[in-house]
Amino acid sequence: MTNKRAKKSALNTLFQNKLYSLDDYSDLQRIIESNKFVIIEYKKHSNSKHVAELIKRLKIENEIELSDSFIYIKSNLRFVFIHAGVSDEDKYALLRHELGHIVDPDFKNSEETYSKIKKEEFANEFSFYVKNPGFEYKLKLLIAKNIKRLIGAAALTACITGLIIFNHSTDTKPENTAANTMPAYAESDSEYYVTKSGEKYHRKHCTIVKYKNNLTKMTLNQATQAGYEPCMMCIPQE
Repeated sequence: MTNKRAKKSALNTLFQNKLYSLDDYSDLQRIIESNKFVIIEYKKHSNSKHVAELIKRLKIENEIELSDSFIYIKSNLRFVFIHAGVSDEDKYALLRHELGHIVDPDFKNSEETYSKIKKEEFANEFSFYVKNPGFEYKLKLLIAKNIKRLIGAAALTACITGLIIFNHSTDTKPENTAANTMPAYAESDSEYYVTKSGEKYHRKHCTIVKYKNNLTKMTLNQATQAGYEPCMMCIPQE
């Protein structure tokens, strides 16, 4: 049965550190140290002077002999001890397990209701999920990592679309404007009209002659030869 608390803690740890999985020594060291623990690598025998003195002072010779990794907490001292002789793969697994203990809020709980077995189960589940968080988590992190790029790309796409629409509208506007503003009376340039008393020639639907009945139709040549001048209102000739 999945320990939901351990899984949630594992995914939160990965997400906070922007990691898709936790299988690298430098990442493990960084996260462990961010929790104010120091990693101490030891050997079963022949440790360096510094490590040997630390083991002796803390009186943990028995743990060194029996364990490949363990946590030591006392006062301000916070260590993760790990056997230097194990393979890299095992070392990473041990560090993930100990990190599980570190982030377990009940790790220090000494009540019988929270037994050592439960603590180990939590650490084991945590170790599994920081290495195998699943596709859904990785997708979530991918989106989170690239959200600014995605927003920028969306904004750029919207901008380009807007420019295309704008350019299309401005390109077609003169044609539409011309069509919409062209006088309804635009007819053949060969037909013009004059009144008996007027001195100008007009288009048929010019507002000056539109409602008059005494109109005479002429061609442009006839109108100009007869001495008529173009109407400045309907501008029959450029």
